[in-house]
Amino acid sequence: MDAVFHVEHQVFNYRVAGVMIKEGRVLMHRAKTETNWSLPGGRVKLGEDAQTSLQREMKEELDLNNVTVNGFLWTVENFFTYAEKEIHEVGLYFKITAKNPLPLNDGEEFTVLEADRLVFKWVPLEKLDEYVLYPEAVKEKLKKGSFEPDYFLEDQSPVVGTRS
Repeated sequence: MDAVFHVEHQVFNYRVAGVMIKEGRVLMHRAKTETNWSLPGGRVKLGEDAQTSLQREMKEELDLNNVTVNGFLWTVENFFTYAEKEIHEVGLYFKITAKNPLPLNDGEEFTVLEADRLVFKWVPLEKLDEYVLYPEAVKEKLKKGSFEPDYFLEDQSPVVGTRS
């Protein structure tokens, strides 16, 4: 069971994501039906630690075995609205590598059989401004090449202070 809790019009989500960088490019993904990008990862299951969750998600989404978690990077506490629900998401971001990483695909979007609802792309770090990547704090850290552990609070709610 995923660590997601629904209460009326609100949702709490506990998520992990991997920062995988190869030849100056970061791996990003988006749903085929959306234009916003994020870093690959997913929901933590109850009773599962964050690093194990991330390794499982990389296997499920990208069929990557032998993913190594190289260190904790960031915690992002994020408030936003999605599908008419107020979302409170806590995301843990880790630097990762894979023994057999994915090819760069000449910078083109690609899909994998394991997650055909998603589109992946290796994006040059210097071109991140051309993409809508959420959370914004992660995008800024990647652009600056800043990989020290940190905490961010992002509030993209329509009206600040309306959360209950």
